[in-house]
Amino acid sequence: MKTIKIKDLDEKVYEFTSQSGLKVYIWPYELSEEINMTLTVRYGSIHTDFKVGKKAYHLPNGIAHFLEHIKFNEKPGVTAHDYFYSIGSYTNAYTTYDHTSYEVTCNENVETNLNHLLYFVFNPYFTKDLVQKEKGIIVEECKMSLDNPYNVGYQNLLQNIYKYNKKRNLVTGLEDDVKRITIEDVETVFNNFYHPENMFLTVTGKINPFEIEKIVEKFFADKEYPKYVKPKMITKKEPDDILKEKDSINTNISKEKIFIAYKIPKKNFGKIDDLSLRIMLNIILNVNFGTTSTFNNYLLQNDLIDEIYYSLTVEKDHVVVIFEVSSSYPEEVLNDIRKQMKKISISEVEFTRKKRALIATSILGYEDPYDVNSDIRMDLIRYNKITTDLKGIIESFSLKEIQDIASRITGYKESYIILNPIEENS
Repeated sequence: MKTIKIKDLDEKVYEFTSQSGLKVYIWPYELSEEINMTLTVRYGSIHTDFKVGKKAYHLPNGIAHFLEHIKFNEKPGVTAHDYFYSIGSYTNAYTTYDHTSYEVTCNENVETNLNHLLYFVFNPYFTKDLVQKEKGIIVEECKMSLDNPYNVGYQNLLQNIYKYNKKRNLVTGLEDDVKRITIEDVETVFNNFYHPENMFLTVTGKINPFEIEKIVEKFFADKEYPKYVKPKMITKKEPDDILKEKDSINTNISKEKIFIAYKIPKKNFGKIDDLSLRIMLNIILNVNFGTTSTFNNYLLQNDLIDEIYYSLTVEKDHVVVIFEVSSSYPEEVLNDIRKQMKKISISEVEFTRKKRALIATSILGYEDPYDVNSDIRMDLIRYNKITTDLKGIIESFSLKEIQDIASRITGYKESYIILNPIEENS
């Protein structure tokens, strides 16, 4: 078993690879009774087109989410939800763009819970009746998602800024996508991606790492898996341009909402690694648009907004910044954000303050099993390794480097959507 030391925190994450090829990451924490177990598959909603050998597959949108749902069925009339509920544990799952995770939370019976998590995820129980039944459930979920005006606004924004990036499609797929899914599609994904070598297990909380290793190895002792042939994703290079600059949607909301996206060519920032770039840009955006920023205070003091949020995504070829604003003055706020984007800056005082805040947050992060489980998961998905020296990385940034990165936020394309309340007839 390998020990991964988290620098400056006196914390350790234990790692081992089981005989099946499944990588396991364990963080023991004696101060919490809660135990979080997460089994993650490196397969998400964007992975619909791929090749295995010379054979190409083009599966319906929503297939990853569909498989996540149907996976909870263990045998006729029995689900994993039923089992975990009966022993006083909690289970759930989620599918996102690039992975699917199955979660169990418990306070005791570690072996029973972990065995069953591994069992139900690796158990290939699929029938045509189950597939047909699940379609109706997920179609309703799709409809509910599209009934939410904010979901519609956000999804329309993604469709306007991306040409080929599969994030432009709903994670659930649309109704027609779901209806096209067959049992053969489900089996194709399971057989090609639900292999231990394409998955990892994360266990955090009050546990003994060597006990976890023993349970996992015992589970896989009598199981054999074929050699893993990693599928090759079929993708198209995303252009720097966008598809549509603006949209306006009349919908059932009480106040105007604005979604604004900035698509920035990643090549602007040189060869900086994704983790450092993400941290630096978050510092810069927080100083210029965060809750304590001068810009935010200006908008609030002049009653221009109720709230403003931003999100940042670092992708293969682009950095995408999205603002979500609630305001009765959308056009004015939109112009204010444009002006601020053109004069982004950061002073030494602001930089020092944000660095200190980030370092404090990184230290406090190792206090909750659920949060640590999530952080480990995101590190492995984004960087294929655990970040062991976040404090050191943050401290290594100089003001000159940060200001240089800020100056490179140029050449971007903007797209926005305004959601307008439907006016009632008087």
